[in-house]
Formats: sequence, structure tokens, C-alpha cells
Amino acid sequence: MPSLKQNGIPLYVQLEEIFSERIAIGEWAVNETIPNEMALCQEFGVSRGPVRQALDQLVRRGLLNRKQGKGTVVLPRKAENPLSDVYSFTRLIERRNKRPSIRLLAFDVVPAEKYAVTYLNLQPGAKIFKMRRLRLADDEPLIIETVYLPYEICPALTAKEVAGPSLYTLLREQYGVNLVHSKHYFEPTVANEFEAGVLGIEKKAPMLLQETITYTFGDSPVVFSKAVMRGDRVRYYVELTAPIVSP
Repeated sequence: MPSLKQNGIPLYVQLEEIFSERIAIGEWAVNETIPNEMALCQEFGVSRGPVRQALDQLVRRGLLNRKQGKGTVVLPRKAENPLSDVYSFTRLIERRNKRPSIRLLAFDVVPAEKYAVTYLNLQPGAKIFKMRRLRLADDEPLIIETVYLPYEICPALTAKEVAGPSLYTLLREQYGVNLVHSKHYFEPTVANEFEAGVLGIEKKAPMLLQETITYTFGDSPVVFSKAVMRGDRVRYYVELTAPIVSP
């Protein structure tokens, strides 16, 4: 029987760590139904409360999902994207052998809002495209993004074009706009009523907000976007290398 320590760390926290490890090493495999709460209580010699708390935490983290009539199931790993790349949702999803798609929610030409003016170095009132898109992987909604793009860069842009999988590819191939680097800002947030409804999650569910400014040559900002991502299905990673110290 796995042992839990009486060391001041709550039992549910210790159980969460044990269950997470079982998922990480594949002992509880993807799409597998894990042992029920009563079986886990017997295995660890604890009451139902700590087991349920631990499982609730893993459900919130997107590692497990409770399915009516099937029990608690291990979910596939979250979509991961390295922060070393210029962000591409299409590449991110294709790397995971899933089918990326986009549902266009809104497409308008409007006067630039204050933060778009600031981030894109525009004159107040300048015309911009404002588009809101839902990004999906194998038809599962993951991200709602709002994109701001100066009108003068591509005045012929249409709603049909931006409903395609890659805006960056479209800008490069159709409008000669080459995007060379970007800045990303992240912060935690929670889903509002609209976001919850579109993404099929609970209101106030954990989300990741990403604001991105993407630049072309000459350090000229051309795209500003705000994306809210399901915290249970998307995550980022950074790979760092220690500096080489001469002997």
C-alpha cells in the first residue's frame, strides 16, 4: 500500500501528487478509466474526502475528466507550444497530429481602440480590422482570439480569408507582410459568461490570457492579438540553456 506521510502536508495534496505521477508515467493511461473513489480510499487507507479533493484538483488542471456512466477518465496531454517560436496555433495543433480549424465569430472594420492605437503605433481613429475567431483542435474549442490589424496593410482582406487556418501565412503569401518576431504577455484569468458558452466550459473556469504584438522588418508592429485559452487544455513551456563558463 502506498504510504502517506503525517508531515503537515494535507492528505489531498499528497494524493494529488501520487495521482499526477501515475498519469505522467502512463500507469493511468490516456482515455483509461481510473479506479473509483472507494477503491482509492481502500488502497490508501483514507476517507473519501481527501481522495475526492485530489481528483477534483486534477479535473480542474485538465488531467482527468468525469464522464457520466463511465467514471473518471485520463485526458490526453495539453497542447504545448514553445515560447521560442513566433506563435502559430496551426503548427501547435498539427504537431500533435490533430486537425486545426477556425470558426469566425466576428469580422469588422472599426476605429482603433486605445490599446490597439498604442500597441500598433496608429493615429487615434485609424481604421483597423477587428476579428474574433474560435480556434479548435479536432472540433474541440480551445481558444478565443481577438485580432487587430491595421486596415491600410491589407484593405482588401475578407472574412472568408481570415476564416482560414493561418493568418500569418495569409499575410505573407497574399499581402507580402513577413512577420519576423513577436512579444508575448501572459496572465491568469477566468472565463466570463460569453467565453464559457463558446468554449463549453464553466463560468469562472481557469484561463490563460495571452496578448501578442507581432512585428515585421524594421521593428514595425503589424498584428496585436488577445487570446483566452482553456487552462485545462493548453499550456506553454520555455527551454533555457545555461551559459557556457570557460574553464
